[in-house]
Amino acid sequence: MSDLDPQLIPQPRPLTRRGGWVLGAIGVVIVVLYALVVHFYNAEGGNVSTSELGTTKTPGIIATIDPVDVNAEKDRATLNISLGAQGSDILDSNGKLKNATRILVSSSLGTQEVKYAAGEPLGRFESLVGVDGEQALYPFDTHVGDFQISAETYRSDGAGGLETLGFTKVGLQQGGGVSGWDTVDMFPTQMLEQSGGEIAFTRSFSTKVFAILMLFLVALLSGTTLIVAALVYTNRRKAEVGLMAWAGGVLFALPLLRNYLPYGPPVGAAIDIYIYLWAIVAAVSAVTLFVIGWVRQNRAVLEAAREKQNGA
Repeated sequence: MSDLDPQLIPQPRPLTRRGGWVLGAIGVVIVVLYALVVHFYNAEGGNVSTSELGTTKTPGIIATIDPVDVNAEKDRATLNISLGAQGSDILDSNGKLKNATRILVSSSLGTQEVKYAAGEPLGRFESLVGVDGEQALYPFDTHVGDFQISAETYRSDGAGGLETLGFTKVGLQQGGGVSGWDTVDMFPTQMLEQSGGEIAFTRSFSTKVFAILMLFLVALLSGTTLIVAALVYTNRRKAEVGLMAWAGGVLFALPLLRNYLPYGPPVGAAIDIYIYLWAIVAAVSAVTLFVIGWVRQNRAVLEAAREKQNGA
């Protein structure tokens, strides 16, 4: 038989009906969240076009816009632009250009020029366009960019320069999406000599849920640590070295969890001001309360031992 106080020996606690309902509700919430994230997850990201070039027989160049990367920190997006053409005035019987053509892509970052010589087929190229958005609002930030694409035929003027022969109409179509982002395109519905488009990027549903769950877990972890520390500080629980080590581990784990946020923003975003800063404050406060409680309880033990020794 053990000589320990029966109250100090852990005993299985019977599961009440209320406790069963609580566990069941938690399980249902986890299953629903998992199903939603998996259902809406898209490795390439979603892509919705509010308007784009429809079926047309107008001669011109058709550019398919396929975003491949979004750099929210530098306010720029990388677009993969694939070119095609239709019309006997542009292509010969072999599908090659009849005239030398240059493509101009203009955005807030400047103008990019891509040249195709006569007799060459049109191809694809990547272009950087500027986008505008507030990354500090992560994961609810939106980044919008405008750009224009034009095409013109040219020839050498004999003096080392280029002489423009004319403009070729351009139409825009949507391509794929970017992983972790939902893309919304708004392109002209007809061929134009200067075809301008707007493209907007928002975080995908799965990214938003992932970030929100991570922030909730951070708040739950730091809050639980602070509650246990308060119990130790008020002598409702015994101060143990293991508890202090756990609190210290939480303090060092919080910055690591911050790095696990998908496509996370730099330090100083809204999530840091509203949640992460206070989670770290709670963890530091918990460590402090643990230490104060441990000092108090050990001092009481030492004083009791001293009084017992003096009484003897």
